[in-house]
Amino acid sequence: MTDAPNDPAGSGSPKGDIDFAAIVTAHNVARQITPMVGSTERRPADEAKGRLRRNLGDGSSSVWRIAYPAMLAAVMVVGLPLLVFLGLRVILDSTDGQLVRRITDPSAPGYEAVVSRTPTALVAIVGADNTLSGVALLSLTAANSGGIITMPSTLAFPSKFGLLPVSTAWDSGGIDGVVEAVGAVVNLSFTERLVIRATEWPALLAGVGPLAISLPDPVKNAQDAIVLPKGAVQIRPDQVASLLDSRAPNESDMNRALRQELFWKAWIGQLRTTGAQVPGPIDSGLGRFVGSLSRGQLSVSALPVTPIPPVPPFSTRYVPVPEPAAATVAAYVPFPEGAPGSRPRVRVLDGTGALGNGVVAAIQLNAGGGQVDVVGNAKKFGQAVTQIIYFDGVPEETARQMRDAIDIGELVSSTASNSASDVTVVLGEDYLAKYGPTSDPAVAPTVR
Repeated sequence: MTDAPNDPAGSGSPKGDIDFAAIVTAHNVARQITPMVGSTERRPADEAKGRLRRNLGDGSSSVWRIAYPAMLAAVMVVGLPLLVFLGLRVILDSTDGQLVRRITDPSAPGYEAVVSRTPTALVAIVGADNTLSGVALLSLTAANSGGIITMPSTLAFPSKFGLLPVSTAWDSGGIDGVVEAVGAVVNLSFTERLVIRATEWPALLAGVGPLAISLPDPVKNAQDAIVLPKGAVQIRPDQVASLLDSRAPNESDMNRALRQELFWKAWIGQLRTTGAQVPGPIDSGLGRFVGSLSRGQLSVSALPVTPIPPVPPFSTRYVPVPEPAAATVAAYVPFPEGAPGSRPRVRVLDGTGALGNGVVAAIQLNAGGGQVDVVGNAKKFGQAVTQIIYFDGVPEETARQMRDAIDIGELVSSTASNSASDVTVVLGEDYLAKYGPTSDPAVAPTVR
């Protein structure tokens, strides 16, 4: 198994390793140094120049010729940090975006928290001939719960040459190509990207022994020869590659994707039963994802797709069925991160005090194509009507898309610029009446 470098964080995502609370504390302490800020301000420029000319013109001119550069250097040493401080003050005092958690009580008005993304791993399954056999999206919706979405290698992605199968992205760009192609289809970026080659399966499954799988059809290879029979079979670790990679000449790629779905269920079920561990690190890669899924709840399904006619030189390709595919991705990745600019950045505030920081609405908005970066409470409760506020430069259609996701609320255009979000959704009593209260921790995201 090959671990590839993590995707760079989207430009709109706050960095989890920045201690904003510490910055604010230092900022508040620094703001008490008011005499230093005002000591040299509001002196007319002409008067200052006159004094400088008088000083340079008297008998001490030689001293000034030496002292003036030294004084200028001293001013730069003192002044530049001061300018940095003033700039930081402007940034932190700005209402342009709310990246700082100033209130720590989740039930209090004004509380806000940055959402941690649902961890995801995109796995490319590669056959002995170095062709792509399939793709799996692994996600962790809680510490030991999550799911797997399988996708065929012939899943079509948009390109300047039209709809191409993901297998061509592997051929031309390896795992980076697959990540880009699949990310465009499901509107996601991924925490990790992994490649599993045919030769690696025996070692990965060495600790669990044979897998019990019921095959709906015999597995045939490219020569149309049967390699695994139909019905209940025991798949040895050295036979897994044949199960996942084999495909008869005229066989639908969806049959192979179904076998891959059966494999993931059987493998993780066997890990749960035996207590075996996946070889390698437990805090990254398959060790993290498969290991976690083997200790908790697991859901496995195929991405809902439909075939499109073949176009030479490509055979049948598959495209997602829009609504079922979006619902599947939303269920498995409730707090997604898209590629930069692919999802509107959203801030969700509970304006009622009864909606659990707007977490359920956040999931709805994410399912509707948004990217909720912040959840929390409005500055005061008692909001009657839900508002979808979109800021300067954000198309009204974006706000309407978010309104459609929760099926309630009024659009409000704001002339303010907002570098932290494109849309702020303030949930009102109308949302509470439509969907009911919630404070269910089972659906709460991790916040930081």
